[in-house]
Amino acid sequence: MVEEPPVDAEFLLLIADVSGYTRFMLANRTARVHAHGIMSDLLSAVIGEVRLPLEVNKLEGDAIFMIGARQADGWEAIGVDIGRRLTGFVAAFDRKLTELASSTICDCVACQQMVTLRLKVIAHYGTATRSRVSGFDELSGVDVIVLHRLLKNEVAGSEYILLTEPAFRFLAPPGDYVPHCEHYDDVGDVPLRLRRLEAAVPASAPRTFSWRDVIRKLGYDIRYLRARTRHPT
Repeated sequence: MVEEPPVDAEFLLLIADVSGYTRFMLANRTARVHAHGIMSDLLSAVIGEVRLPLEVNKLEGDAIFMIGARQADGWEAIGVDIGRRLTGFVAAFDRKLTELASSTICDCVACQQMVTLRLKVIAHYGTATRSRVSGFDELSGVDVIVLHRLLKNEVAGSEYILLTEPAFRFLAPPGDYVPHCEHYDDVGDVPLRLRRLEAAVPASAPRTFSWRDVIRKLGYDIRYLRARTRHPT
């Protein structure tokens, strides 16, 4: 049920996506409580970097879909400011991952393999239709499709920023971005700019005692038990 009439507008569309999520979760069925807790902590760290006019539209499993609707005043300057802060999402992810991996008493597969996770940021600028459907804020349109197509790409590596040309022009981000191109049968060639990043996280998760880690793991268990109580199946 559509609650509000749809509105077409210009948007900055951005996804922060965790690389290695599927492999991480599938490999850790016996440690699913810790795996879900780790992912929750990492995504929360990234969300903590979101500043208006960017807003979180929805969580998509291992990804955070963010949008910024065109503002009437100072939009170009806002774009440059967001461009300067793009690496902040990755830095927040890496800091939290380092914190989690540097002190853990747990030798489960999830806690030991979390160091393989990385973050990639993908952005596009274009037009989308925004509407309210059954209480949810929904964005649709070709440019939204293009952004999500870019999650599956041929970029080597797992931590990078990938911008379409319209997003690159709007954001004007600092740093070394090289030309790149992806092709999709339904949308054709997509010219892009790519900046590769290197995570400064531990190579392994050492088993060192920490009360903070004990409390965190207890929090994971409590959240899991509450979820089981609400959803027994």
